[in-house]
Amino acid sequence: MPVDKQEFLQFAKSLPEGTEIQIRNAVSRAYYAAYHACLEVYSIDNSVEGGVHSKLISSLIKSTDVNDRKIGFILQQLKGLRTVADYYLSETVSAHDKETSIKQTEKLIEALPK
Repeated sequence: MPVDKQEFLQFAKSLPEGTEIQIRNAVSRAYYAAYHACLEVYSIDNSVEGGVHSKLISSLIKSTDVNDRKIGFILQQLKGLRTVADYYLSETVSAHDKETSIKQTEKLIEALPK
């Protein structure tokens, strides 16, 4: 059975802040909720260099549409938080990072064109 962006976001919200690994997982899942929400609306520009995440973010940030750029910058911020959470284990990821990730993901989803 397939999952959707809301399930990623609900899972992120449901994770307690009891341990740093729970917080890191929440940050990561919130990013993927935002990423998949964007994929429902936008296509990946293969003329842009980088991986699929970078291509999506770059095309949004370079858009002539102000709302698309806003979404691109939010997604870029979320990816940065997710990168720290997933790869930089010596850096602390806090409950504030979890809260920021969830709020920014909700903001991004709300800003997506309908």
